[in-house]
Amino acid sequence: MNPIGNSLSLEVPWFFAKGLALLETATAVSPRTIHWSLTRTDIAGAFGDIGVLFPIAIALISLNHMNPTAIFLAAGLAYVIAGRYFRIPMPVQPFKAVAAIALALHLSPSTIASAGLLMGLLLAFIGVTNLVSLLARLFTLPIVRGIQLGLGLLLAREGLRLIGASGGGPAIAGIVSMNSFLIALGALAILLALRNSQRFPAALVLLGAGIVLGVAIHRNTFPSLQPGPLPLEFLNPKLDELKSVMLILVLPQFALTFGNSIVATENTACILYGNQAKRVTTRALSVAIGVMNLLGSMIQAAPMCHGSGGVTAHNKFGARTEKSNYVIGAVCILLALFGGSAVGILKLIPMSVLGVFLAYVGIQHAAFLRDIVKNRVFLLIAICVGGVALATTNLTYGFLVGFALQGTVHLAAKTRSAGH
Repeated sequence: MNPIGNSLSLEVPWFFAKGLALLETATAVSPRTIHWSLTRTDIAGAFGDIGVLFPIAIALISLNHMNPTAIFLAAGLAYVIAGRYFRIPMPVQPFKAVAAIALALHLSPSTIASAGLLMGLLLAFIGVTNLVSLLARLFTLPIVRGIQLGLGLLLAREGLRLIGASGGGPAIAGIVSMNSFLIALGALAILLALRNSQRFPAALVLLGAGIVLGVAIHRNTFPSLQPGPLPLEFLNPKLDELKSVMLILVLPQFALTFGNSIVATENTACILYGNQAKRVTTRALSVAIGVMNLLGSMIQAAPMCHGSGGVTAHNKFGARTEKSNYVIGAVCILLALFGGSAVGILKLIPMSVLGVFLAYVGIQHAAFLRDIVKNRVFLLIAICVGGVALATTNLTYGFLVGFALQGTVHLAAKTRSAGH
């Protein structure tokens, strides 16, 4: 970092004090001072993961009638606290499996929040008891690389889907019709041309261009800004609801969260940030995600996690310090304060632009495979994990295939050694 000017310590909101106390038991690092000097790359990197966060949030608000103030307030506070604790750019994303099932089944906000409550209890438990460390041993290097490959391919495919689903061609200023693929092509050109620029960070330029384009497209339907948060509704857990979400939401999500948001996130952070990521351990991640969801579920926010793809996203778009977390966290809190206008504001960003963000991050994330390409057995396992995940759109199936292959390889090696 470049310390400039006076320094200031960030105060943690009182209602997160218990969560931070749990996190402190996971790992102990001496406190330090935060220097408030933002760079262009700090700001650009802050928006690296919006291709995941914003589209899912918009869908849950629009189709499942979740409270935008609850969603963005929880995400914003989680971003700020995660940055402060982990000391690296740490993403905050909605649970993808929960979101996909909730959207498909049109589940209510209380049902979705109940899933977050149970996931929070489960993850906090295995983190505090350190059971997470024992479970993490099942995830060998080729399985982790397969998870990263599979997730990268799924992100890239989702990016292409967003581009294709953007529609045919809205008119700008009544003069020219813009095709979603042409918008995506222009966004990709900006991204590639500026991907290494410090003066004009690609994510910042691309986001700015997308907003300008969105304002031009929607000039006649510009959302009215209504300052003020929407009233929060507190969760009243019901036993029948908890039983149903355990089967349809929590179990499918747990394997994905453990493999991607805990084990693969620790590995990805270590690769990208080295010793700077010493606080990013499987135990700390498990406790952090657990506390995040225990508190978020109380105001019926969307269940959220960290994620290896998000770590890559923030990094590849320039984020190098926790200050990027404070930037995107502040933006989320600002969206929470605009309540019902939040979705209208976000829809100004063309989906084609978000699709390019997502596809680029997916390719970069899948590229972690390169460090095992010389080991044929590892490479085969990783490709199978990633291929099954892509074919089934379910990382859990990929894990299971990876575990089976890893076990087969282990047994074969023991048999050969016994024969000698």
